[in-house]
Amino acid sequence: MEKIRFIYFDLGNVLLKFSVRRLLHQIAEVSGVSDDEVRQAFFDDQWYLKYEKGEIDGIEYFAHYCQQINNSVPSEDLINAANDIFWVNEPILPLLRHLAGEFFPRGILSNTGPHHWAYIQEAFSNIIGLIPRHRIASFEVGAIKPYPEIYRIALDEARKEISGLEPAQVLLIDDLEENVAGAKKFGFQAICYGDHDQLLGELKRLGVPLPAENA
Repeated sequence: MEKIRFIYFDLGNVLLKFSVRRLLHQIAEVSGVSDDEVRQAFFDDQWYLKYEKGEIDGIEYFAHYCQQINNSVPSEDLINAANDIFWVNEPILPLLRHLAGEFFPRGILSNTGPHHWAYIQEAFSNIIGLIPRHRIASFEVGAIKPYPEIYRIALDEARKEISGLEPAQVLLIDDLEENVAGAKKFGFQAICYGDHDQLLGELKRLGVPLPAENA
């Protein structure tokens, strides 16, 4: 087994927790429709994928949403309602701080759109600051997990720090099985994050430096 030399963290449900229920309810409130109508219109597969891949911008995406619900809602109201859904995943902070203190190479690899990305950089700057470089957002690179192109981009980015880095020396920590499977198929090592103690056990097995209390 290759030694891990670089770790990518997903954002949602790894570095930050979030609530889809809160998102649906808050957007429903400003839109004057039901939570179910929001779910159907807001997460229209084709358009949401285009948004996260950066093929359309927020203005186009929200215009399509308003068309779907047959109502005009100010974009600012929709953005605020969609953004206020995150909080820090506290258990992972000691690990992040330890890796930062050890100068262990690390990055962010996230499927996300421009509004969430901009909001998170500002609202959670203390967390994001622990990963100051190698931040990859799907909308910026035009590729999305679990497809190979985004892992290829991630490898190229990691190689800016470690020349000659092999795919098997890169670890992805992600909360979705399909993204983990895609990373493994590309050649990365990957952990599906759910239980924090399980994560620490996996990292210890892989030889990743851990805080003293978890080592």
